[in-house]
Amino acid sequence: MPLPETMASASPGQSAGDPGTPRPSLEPRPGDPGPTSTLTPVSATFDQPWAVTTLTDVSSGEQFRIADLAASGQVVFVETMAIWCSNCRAQQIAAVAALQELDPATVEWVAIDVETTETADALARYRDQNGFPFRYAIADAPLSRSLVEHFGDVVLSPPSVNVIILGTDGRITHLRGHHSAADLVALAIDHGS
Repeated sequence: MPLPETMASASPGQSAGDPGTPRPSLEPRPGDPGPTSTLTPVSATFDQPWAVTTLTDVSSGEQFRIADLAASGQVVFVETMAIWCSNCRAQQIAAVAALQELDPATVEWVAIDVETTETADALARYRDQNGFPFRYAIADAPLSRSLVEHFGDVVLSPPSVNVIILGTDGRITHLRGHHSAADLVALAIDHGS
């Protein structure tokens, strides 16, 4: 399956394309360009504030940093999401299917809740009720600001389904729109070394 085509390059603080409006379903709207991606060149050390912020897994209480996951040689997918977002849940279902086809030692999926009214307890219940195996964390205001500085306002719009991939080759790719399990597998392979 071909990889999503890169629509435009974006530098930190910019995002390619229009973030769009919330969608009530996963069905594409007429004229919708479908999933998009932007490639943001960065150093292989992943030293941006959003990557080095200490996060707490809402289920285990374990503290972790996205940069440390990437430094361990894994391809890291980071989805900004909200509990109420059906598009986010659909993307996470596709991620479960994708991860079943990949070596778990080589890829990690992290979901960061960017909805300011949602709590860690509610997010842990969401994870458990859906049977999702991922790390889930709540974004605080500084983390949210850092994400916006690097990827633009769209990253805080859960219905647009934002997924950031940190590759073992030092690339960071920002995807928008729902991606199938096959697409995610291909992206994981492409971003691995």
